[in-house]
Amino acid sequence: MRKRLVDVSAFSAVLAVAGAISVSDAQQEAGLLNYVVASDRLHTSGQPDSEQLRTLSDRGFDLVINLATPTSPNTVPEEGQLVTQGGIAYVNIPVDWQAPAYEDFEFFSGILNQSRHEQVLIHCMVNYRASLFTFLYRTIHQGVAPEEAYEAVAALWKPEDQWLDFGHMVLDRHGFDYRLP
Repeated sequence: MRKRLVDVSAFSAVLAVAGAISVSDAQQEAGLLNYVVASDRLHTSGQPDSEQLRTLSDRGFDLVINLATPTSPNTVPEEGQLVTQGGIAYVNIPVDWQAPAYEDFEFFSGILNQSRHEQVLIHCMVNYRASLFTFLYRTIHQGVAPEEAYEAVAALWKPEDQWLDFGHMVLDRHGFDYRLP
């Protein structure tokens, strides 16, 4: 089983963050690679740099979920430390690019289900894994129409091969007859 870094505060209570900013301000100020506001509370991006990680609490985020592996290009080895020093909960779910697993999606969903009121940044290397996982979560667990939820994915990329298969497998397991374009 793969090890995951989890800050238990993500599950104990909603963190109070002073000076939270609005979504529109976050969009303007984020400066993050491939940044997308998927919903009022779920935001996705590519890998933030060290300075961006240090300022995420100032931007109103309560939780960071990193779906990249520790060996992905441009990773910040001290990411968990930088994020938690700012008072933000941090979870790394290292999703293998070549073999995304249903168990990763289940773990991801469990974390989001337990942090329903928190502002969340979900990221990976370039916002491909993050956008697809977020699409699946919004469709399956939040009841957002697949066509609407998929817009955030389509703005960035067109899943192919293992990612197309993964998306269809997850949707099928949850009884959704939607086919990714």
